[in-house]
Amino acid sequence: MGSEKEKKNQQLDIFEISNINNIAKIDNRVVTENFAKFSKGWGAFDLDWWTIAMSQPVGHDDQYIAIPTEKVKSIFLKNKHTHESLKDFVRRSNKSLSKFLDIKIDFEQEDKDKLAMITAHIFDASYIDTDYKTMLKINQTSRPVFNQFKSWTRFPVSTMASLHTAYSKRLFIYLKQWRTVGKVSFTLEEFRNNLDVPKSYKPGSIDQKIIMPALEDLAPYFYQLKLEKTYAKAKRGRKLSGYVFSFRPEPKEKKDVGLSKKIEDWFAIYSIVDNRYLSQEHKFRAVDRYRNVRLGSTKKYYSKHHPQTIFLDPTNKEDRKYTIATLNTLSITSLQTIAIAYEELLKKGKLKEWDFEDLYNIEKSLFCKQVNLMIETLNAKDPYKPSDKIHTIASRLISKIDVDKFEQQKIDMEIKIIIRKEFGSFVRVEDHRPPEVKAMSKAEKIKNISEKAITTPYIGMISKCY
Repeated sequence: MGSEKEKKNQQLDIFEISNINNIAKIDNRVVTENFAKFSKGWGAFDLDWWTIAMSQPVGHDDQYIAIPTEKVKSIFLKNKHTHESLKDFVRRSNKSLSKFLDIKIDFEQEDKDKLAMITAHIFDASYIDTDYKTMLKINQTSRPVFNQFKSWTRFPVSTMASLHTAYSKRLFIYLKQWRTVGKVSFTLEEFRNNLDVPKSYKPGSIDQKIIMPALEDLAPYFYQLKLEKTYAKAKRGRKLSGYVFSFRPEPKEKKDVGLSKKIEDWFAIYSIVDNRYLSQEHKFRAVDRYRNVRLGSTKKYYSKHHPQTIFLDPTNKEDRKYTIATLNTLSITSLQTIAIAYEELLKKGKLKEWDFEDLYNIEKSLFCKQVNLMIETLNAKDPYKPSDKIHTIASRLISKIDVDKFEQQKIDMEIKIIIRKEFGSFVRVEDHRPPEVKAMSKAEKIKNISEKAITTPYIGMISKCY
């Protein structure tokens, strides 16, 4: 008996690991055909644990998944403002793991003209302790859903854990399933079933308690996320028949992890503030959710302090600012992506004082990186040449210079001039006045534009940056 116990402990030690795979890669057969069915009644904590379990490599001996418990705890409770003990976390986690033992999946196996239909449990046993170890034993029959799938849904485990509600997490999985398409449609019945919506919820309750919090939660991760409702004819008018979620498709080669925390935060806030389908109120709430602060905090701070940036918390300006040193650690591709996004906001008139300085640093760093690479590869077989399809302030200046004969100080000044000119051009065109002023005569309009100083405050604001 003692030898068997010793052997078991040795087996557990074999699969002890120190890190967690942060990319969930889940068989689409599980997501499409089974997930909504076996996850009925699961809460947010259960969904997070399931994502962790499905994303870890399967060990060869005895088909175990090994997970470091302490690492899971740190991911789940990060920025959640709670101090749950490891023992309490283990007890709570065991309740989730025990639910996984009831998961049954149905899947097909085809071999030429033969078809096999298989139903099996995914997991046979679970184990968790306070000595930093969690184990799940895979059912032999279900092993193909871990390592033999043709299509899959991919997303970061840490992002899933950061979402605030079970509804947001479920919707996140379905949207990520179509991340390279950018559009997901549900009938009303499918939406209720897939998101496990209570039968008592009417459309108004679904909007208030599920959809709007989810749109706020997911705005940082899906650019221009939008919801459209579909309707069908009814005896009296029309009735709600479904939902269509759309967003800008992600490129297949997009990196899910590996960016610095500063860049991840920037992309998230950019995705929120530039979402034209969210009201200003919901944008404030989306920032609160992303930063894990009390709802209303961002709006209160902005209205009180009038911060000079749309991206970052002004109280952390010095720690979070885009310095040349920080930007020089980024790749040319990353810098181009950020520069293009900043320039779009520049032309929309959304940038503020500190953002202009950031844009200047971004363009300067991008210019220097590209020019240096051009010089380094000048005599190479395949010399570097900036893409003609990517249009940034830096690329425009590079196209006008001789890489052997240019003065960096003049380039720096030119970047500032272009930023000032393009922002000023936008302000002269854009009409920010109230409706009653717009109704005045053409002569009065011109006069009021001048008197209201639509252009002057922004130009003054730019001059302070430099």
